Amino acid sequence: MQPSNAAADSVCPLIPAGQPAVNKPGVAGLRYEIAFSYQDLHDSFSLVYKSYRRAGLAEETGSQIRLTPFHLLSTTEVFVTRLRETIVSTVSLIGDGAMGLPLEAIYPTNVNIIRRRGLRMAEVGCLADRRESPVRFIETFAAMGKLLAQVAMARGYDGLVAAVHPKHARLYRRVLPFVQIGNQVTCPYANGKPAVMLALVFEDQVGSDVYERFFGSMGGRADTTPRAWSDQTRDKFAELLRANQLQTLRPIAGQTSVASAPEPRQARVPKDQSANHQ
Repeated sequence: MQPSNAAADSVCPLIPAGQPAVNKPGVAGLRYEIAFSYQDLHDSFSLVYKSYRRAGLAEETGSQIRLTPFHLLSTTEVFVTRLRETIVSTVSLIGDGAMGLPLEAIYPTNVNIIRRRGLRMAEVGCLADRRESPVRFIETFAAMGKLLAQVAMARGYDGLVAAVHPKHARLYRRVLPFVQIGNQVTCPYANGKPAVMLALVFEDQVGSDVYERFFGSMGGRADTTPRAWSDQTRDKFAELLRANQLQTLRPIAGQTSVASAPEPRQARVPKDQSANHQ
C-alpha cells in the first residue's frame, strides 16, 4: 500500500487547529475524570465529532456526535479533562471484551499474537481537544495518560494498544513508551486515512522511570473507581448510534486515536506480517 500524500493526512485532531483557546490561565484548574453522566458523555462525543470532522476523519451526522458500538459496552470508559464546567479534552479506553478491540478490524494477526502471549490489552482512542495550543494539550495528555494507565492496570489489563496516524506517533512516545508493532495500513473507520499499530506492555517497563512516574510512589494514585453508565444513558446513546448508522448507511466499526507512529524499534510483540497485504 502506498501512503497517501493528501494534505488532510497530516491533520490530527489531537493537535488542535483554529479553535478558540479555552485554557489561557494555565493547567492548574484542570480536573481529570471518568465521565458517566449523559451530558458529560454527550459533550465528549460531540468534541470528538468536531475534531474528526475538522481532520476529515468522519462523515457528517445529524446528531453531531462520534461514538462507536464499543462505547455501549461495560468494558469501555470515557475520560475527560475539565476546566471548571467545560470539557476541554477527552479520550476513550476500550477493553478487550465481548466485541474484541476496534483495531482488530485492521490488525487481526497482531491481536491474536498478543492474546496468545496471554496478554489482555485495552485500546486508547477517540482523543480530542478543543484548545489551540499543542503545548497545553501535550501537558494535559500526559496527565490523562497517567490516569489511563492506572485505570487500565486497576481493571486487570496488561497494557495499551492504539491505531494512530503515522505522522503523529511521536506524541505517544513523548508521553508513554509506546512502540510500533504494525505496518501502515488504510483505516476504514477513519475515512481511509493511514494508521499504524502501537503497543505498550506494562511489565516491559517495570523498573523504568516511566513505570515509577505512572505507577510508583512518584506518581501518586489517581481515582480509578469505576463509573457505570445508567441504563437510561446507555439506551439514549444506543438510539443515537442507530440513527448515525442509518444516516451513513454503514456501521462505525472502530475508532482511531489518530496520533501516531514513532520510528519502529524492537518490541516484544512481533509485527503483523499480514499488514503488507492489507
